[in-house]
Amino acid sequence: MFLYSGLAPTHAQPLKKYGRRTGRTGVDQRERLHWVEHIRAGAAPTRDDPAVLPPTVPGQLPLFPVRRMLSIDVCRRILQRPLVGYCDVVEHTAAFAAETGISKPMQRKLHEMLRLALAVRDADGDDLVDELVLDDIPNYGRSVRAILLRAELLRLLPEPREPDRPQRPRRSRTTRRLWAPRTMSPRSCQQCGCWFTAKTKVTCEPCVSFGFRKRGNLAVSTGACDRCHRVLPLATGHCRGCRWHVANYGPGDIVRFGTQLWLGSPVPAPTSLRHAEVAPPTPSRPVSEHLAAPGQERLFELRRDWRPVVELARQDLPTLADSAERLLADLDGVMKQEIWSKVPATKTRNTLTVLVSWLGADAPLLETDIRALVDNRPLKFSGRRVTQFLETRGLLIPDAEFRRDAYQKRLEAELSTLPETIAQELSVWIKAVRGEGKWEHTGRTYRSIARYWHVLDPILNGWLADGIESLREITRDDVKRAIATRKGTPARSIHIVLRNVFRALRQEGVIFRDPTRGLVFAGINKTPPYVPSDRLAGVLSHAQNDFQRFVMVLVCVHALSGTDMRHLLLTDLDLSRERLIVRRPGKRHIIYLDELTYRCASAWLRERHRRWPVTTNPHLLVNRWTAVDTTHSPIGTTFTAIFRPTGLTMPTLRQDRIRDEAFEVNDPLHLMRLFGISSQTAMRYITAAHPERTAKLPR
Repeated sequence: MFLYSGLAPTHAQPLKKYGRRTGRTGVDQRERLHWVEHIRAGAAPTRDDPAVLPPTVPGQLPLFPVRRMLSIDVCRRILQRPLVGYCDVVEHTAAFAAETGISKPMQRKLHEMLRLALAVRDADGDDLVDELVLDDIPNYGRSVRAILLRAELLRLLPEPREPDRPQRPRRSRTTRRLWAPRTMSPRSCQQCGCWFTAKTKVTCEPCVSFGFRKRGNLAVSTGACDRCHRVLPLATGHCRGCRWHVANYGPGDIVRFGTQLWLGSPVPAPTSLRHAEVAPPTPSRPVSEHLAAPGQERLFELRRDWRPVVELARQDLPTLADSAERLLADLDGVMKQEIWSKVPATKTRNTLTVLVSWLGADAPLLETDIRALVDNRPLKFSGRRVTQFLETRGLLIPDAEFRRDAYQKRLEAELSTLPETIAQELSVWIKAVRGEGKWEHTGRTYRSIARYWHVLDPILNGWLADGIESLREITRDDVKRAIATRKGTPARSIHIVLRNVFRALRQEGVIFRDPTRGLVFAGINKTPPYVPSDRLAGVLSHAQNDFQRFVMVLVCVHALSGTDMRHLLLTDLDLSRERLIVRRPGKRHIIYLDELTYRCASAWLRERHRRWPVTTNPHLLVNRWTAVDTTHSPIGTTFTAIFRPTGLTMPTLRQDRIRDEAFEVNDPLHLMRLFGISSQTAMRYITAAHPERTAKLPR
């Protein structure tokens, strides 16, 4: 459809002149023409102005109750703002219209008033509309109240209603104000210092009553207060503000000078006419004063000192709130469902009890607070499971510094001890190896770099002792002398690490010449270890449970490495087909289970299901930590310690198993199919088992 200048569509109507009335007031007609001219000028009207009733943090309580001057113009500026619950309110408006018989135009006006009420709710950070808001909307307050009650979005006021918020009188939209209205504004009382809201008064109502009346046997006179030294109405030598403060904080504060910020009328407060010598009754276990409020941001990053708290007995802790009780009940249900052992369950519940009794359970807890609590009494508290439990329920603020890679923090600590020049050069090397340098490539992990650093560190110490201040000073002879300090595999490791370091620095332009270029190190042919049969006898007898027995069988029978076993998945074990799939980078290896392996695997699956029936960790081998870990991490390398009672290491038993098979079968293809090893590795074992078949006999 094309529009030509000067030709109007057939359905267009001519604009009315200012003087002509069409059943509406002149003011409304001028507003309509102004709106049309605004659109014809090309400027689209603002339908979601962020300056109008900006939403605040949910749960944030306003410090002072204020009234808002709402109008239809305010509603027009937020017509496209998404409001939670608005669609439900529109449906309830239709039902309300069907019962009362109101027209469609009236429903649209009610939609505007309801939009204003919901926008004020979001601006107050509340989840329900306060009944006081209905006094601020321009029209149809009773109908809006009825619709909000239907939608269960209205918070009713307690009876009686506050006298200082009268209903706003209805005025014609054409009536002009001749004076500015007096509104309620926050202010501080000139006598007691409390905060309250008023239109013109400068003294709160309790202070006014305190200065002109007698309360029981207390005679009120004017003079200098014995505590704050201000000239105010006194009773037994103290002003009302000091008496209120001492009554709430105990007789010990009678010798102090300052008072705590507090809210006065119309906010309910404790009575101010108590004797200073008598402390108010307090419960034996009050609620903690340090409860965290939802949405409250921290002003300073400080580490909490839990030492005074950890010494308290259970009966001396603050009273638990309802939300804290529900969270602890949820933890008890999880422990019962996942069948936690007694010691971890006790430590976890003690930790969470102290945290929620002191900080509450309404706002997310800091991971730094959990770690600070556990560091004080590690034998009494446990933070790992508490952290995972709170994180799954959205009640944890993670500690980014603590969750950094441990090897990365170790490397940064090592670099901080070196001279500045060498530290900067090695930082460039780490960045290049990580894949963040000029050349794009797959980066290594910090764990792999830490292994390189283990070899590089003694070489750096030797060069620093010789007075080296920069890696640019290293020559080819220095590299040769460093390699000559070791023999065999350690010497080859030094050559590999130094070559990696200087190649990366050369690529990044830090050094001009690579001292390791052209330096060749001869290969090392190390014979696989051999274990006598008498030492192998009875290896399985050292296993103490089904887990250890299954791991020993996988190593001693099928020659699996620690990396292979850590990454085995539960779905990789198929007992119906009697096979186990080992997934390796770029390939997979299938193990066909013999009778011994089948029995050990079945026993481990039964034990795994008995101890952790609802665990979501997909790995086949789990322990008490990884079974409840929400990140589904694999088991660590600590399980290799189960071979320690045998007097042999896991790599030794694995290599001896492959070598024994090479003695029986003189075929490298058989070794490759049985153990999933490469052709070079298979030939190395064949050569070790049958040296007479090689062209060159070993010395």
